[in-house]
Amino acid sequence: MIIFFAGLLLFLILFYLIKISGYYSGLLRLKPGTSEAKPFFQILIPARNEEANITICLNSVLNQTYPPELYKIAVIDDHSTDQTAEIVRTFEKRFPGRVQLFQYRENHAQKAYKKAALQYGIEHTESEIIATVDADCTVQPTWLTGLARHYKPDVGAVSGYILIHPKFEKTLFHKIQSLEFLGLVTAGAGAIGKGKPVISNGANLSYRRCVFEEVSGFHDIDHIPSGDDDLLVQKIHNLTDWKIRFAVEKNTNNFTRPVKNLKAFLNQRTRWASNSPHYLNKSIVFFLISVYLFYLALFLWPVWLVLGFPWFYILIAFSVKWGVDFQIVYKGAGFTGRIDLLKYFLLAQFFQIPYILWVSLKGLNGNYEWKGRFNRG
Repeated sequence: MIIFFAGLLLFLILFYLIKISGYYSGLLRLKPGTSEAKPFFQILIPARNEEANITICLNSVLNQTYPPELYKIAVIDDHSTDQTAEIVRTFEKRFPGRVQLFQYRENHAQKAYKKAALQYGIEHTESEIIATVDADCTVQPTWLTGLARHYKPDVGAVSGYILIHPKFEKTLFHKIQSLEFLGLVTAGAGAIGKGKPVISNGANLSYRRCVFEEVSGFHDIDHIPSGDDDLLVQKIHNLTDWKIRFAVEKNTNNFTRPVKNLKAFLNQRTRWASNSPHYLNKSIVFFLISVYLFYLALFLWPVWLVLGFPWFYILIAFSVKWGVDFQIVYKGAGFTGRIDLLKYFLLAQFFQIPYILWVSLKGLNGNYEWKGRFNRG
């Protein structure tokens, strides 16, 4: 029995090493954009009860270095019960023709939530490129300029970094959260660089309108509450010949805040994990299952030693995980200028394993709260 589990662990170690190293090789292929094109952008901001954040978000989007005549902003108010709509109306009056409010009030029989709001915004606007950002995030003045430089004629979608802003990192938990999030987004960037996209984030995502229409938008994934980003990017990759790029330049990074506590963090990651069973490429699902088993083996290392498992297998397993994970995080820290976070690496690693095991199981059930809505799997 020990021989069987030793062989299984060796397989999991090698598979993890190969896959994560592959993402690192993808990071080496990421290059700054060089296109001189100036496409027209429609920025969509889905918002639900964001009265505390929408003003800061809109001010950041309006402060672009990109020509103002080449982009418009639409906020899609998704059943807000606070002052979100009233705040956006003040921006409509101040910036006529540049800011527009849509109030999405259709029912959510299919649990589409954010995707339904985005679909509504897309159907009621016109532009060559659609760019999305969350209402609780901010963008840099150079955001659109940086994205535009990636839109060569064969590029259908461009993803970018979403980071926790350093000014909101008030506790050790926030620092660990920032590093863990940086590693996750960087691994996704590596997958895109390798030509096999897995994840992206709707807080910094753009795509051609014609590409969105070519894949029938959110059709076939509109029954899933989340996934307006990674599932859409996977559809574009699997169903079309359009190229997908990741904007690695610092001036395209967008920013968000850390969640306040562990409960909120686990709820957020459960929501993200709930997308994984619906990934179109089942080889990705197989990889995620293997990662789960690998992490489970690492979590149970004291049990293996009690049962007489060779200790050097466990040592090799941890060394491989820490080694390849550090490569990813180090590269991401270099891209984003967050080298300061690397001192929390080992602490974050010990935090990562149990939380991944927990949210992976919770994600299968699909039970989580999001913007005051309770999803039941």
